[in-house]
Amino acid sequence: MNLDVQRIAAVDGVTIGEDERDQLKARSSGTYPIGYGEMGCYLSHRKAWSEIARAGNDWAFVAEDDIRFSPSAELFFESAKWCPADADIIKAETHNQKTEVSYNPVAEAFGHGIRLLLSNHRGSAGYFVSGSAAQRLLKLTDDICDPLDEVLFNPELGVAAKLRIYQLDPAICIQDFLLAKAAGGQGFESTIEDDRSRLVEVRKRRKPRGLAKVKRELLRIVRKMRLLGQTATGRLRFKVIPFLQN
Repeated sequence: MNLDVQRIAAVDGVTIGEDERDQLKARSSGTYPIGYGEMGCYLSHRKAWSEIARAGNDWAFVAEDDIRFSPSAELFFESAKWCPADADIIKAETHNQKTEVSYNPVAEAFGHGIRLLLSNHRGSAGYFVSGSAAQRLLKLTDDICDPLDEVLFNPELGVAAKLRIYQLDPAICIQDFLLAKAAGGQGFESTIEDDRSRLVEVRKRRKPRGLAKVKRELLRIVRKMRLLGQTATGRLRFKVIPFLQN
């Protein structure tokens, strides 16, 4: 696509010193398991934001190394004129999961809708971020450490709720293993997925009990009722963001 790509060496979580690991764990919300891979991913993206802020870019695109683009992606890199003026982040990928977005697009670009992202949408492999938002992200994440995609796109953790985040629909990129999985293959899968699976299994053995379990179930019911109400009144869509390969 004739892009000027700057590679930023990732942080390998296994090489992080024990003292720093303890500090990062202490900064975790405790909502999600945080392993060495998640720590490395978190610090790697902060390195990218720091470089964007230092360079003074109006906009930049952050891509992880297992990303696959759709043919229409090239159009989005020719200029930033299509970006909504109030946008901080524009998520360009899909994780093939249902997510909440505004019922109608706030704008369109090259045949893709630009919708407000209203709930968590996993994945941090491809997103546009403004230079001012990169600076804000560095400050907002200075004393926390959770899975990077949860930090960026889950309003319940606090950071995303302070940003104006949009979603391209259809998405222009996807992680390789998700594309291969849809075709019945394996693809180039990040080892962080294994890390997550292992930690999730550990957490399953520590299921909440008593009042904690009741609270969790009540919150789940309230959220489901809110979602049904907003969908019925045309305030949002609950959908899988598609990825078009052609």
